[in-house]
Amino acid sequence: MSDGQEAVQGETKEQKFQRLATKRTQAALQKIRLLSNLAGSSYAYTPEQAAKIIGSLRAAVDAVEARLNRVRGSQRADTSFSL
Repeated sequence: MSDGQEAVQGETKEQKFQRLATKRTQAALQKIRLLSNLAGSSYAYTPEQAAKIIGSLRAAVDAVEARLNRVRGSQRADTSFSL
């Protein structure tokens, strides 16, 4: 299974959602915290590069929001990224 987790026998769809959403959200938040480390003095970046990172993150969050709100016809956010 994805996320390195085993299916729980007898688990309802809501329980499965809660289990996976918790793990995946925690992982995403950790990665975002790691991105914020790039703002330290050990790195140099342009405002354009920062804007591109922020724009990509916003687009991904917008896509998640649209899917969770069951908005039909929304485009899937680009999951690849490079500066």
